[in-house]
Amino acid sequence: MNKVEKVLIGVFGLGICVYLAHCIKRGMIYGFSGELLSYFTYPIFSEYGLILALSVIGLITVFIVHAILKRKKRKAVGITRADKIWFAVSFLPITLDVLYGLYGAIAGIDFLWSKCYGFEGFILAAVFGGILIIPVLPLCIIWQIIYLTGRHKAKKAEKELSL
Repeated sequence: MNKVEKVLIGVFGLGICVYLAHCIKRGMIYGFSGELLSYFTYPIFSEYGLILALSVIGLITVFIVHAILKRKKRKAVGITRADKIWFAVSFLPITLDVLYGLYGAIAGIDFLWSKCYGFEGFILAAVFGGILIIPVLPLCIIWQIIYLTGRHKAKKAEKELSL
């Protein structure tokens, strides 16, 4: 990794540490009454939640760019096992959103002054869950496009070699 990537990882890591420190501070103020994990579920729609979201997105971006540049330097055309794993992992956010939608359909979701079940609960939960993971979705889609074009190039190169 070059110096810029290391600095960016440090800055984004510091953002995650700021979020965790705020959660611990909240726990100390309230005396850590109840479950400890509840203090680390600070709302994502706050200034500290925004710092966490931007830091995580930044870290993912740095790692993806590093992998792409490393691959470009060695002029690799083939698809590695790590590429296949990352391709599978890139479907995780949308899968979690659908599962949260199903949970909202079965258990219900509070919206305004009522509780919605069934199709309405699914749609509300999927939309609200999607709002939380929307910053991650473009990165996943970009990775999927990179993977599919790389796989296409690898198959094309393999086909030319076999002829």
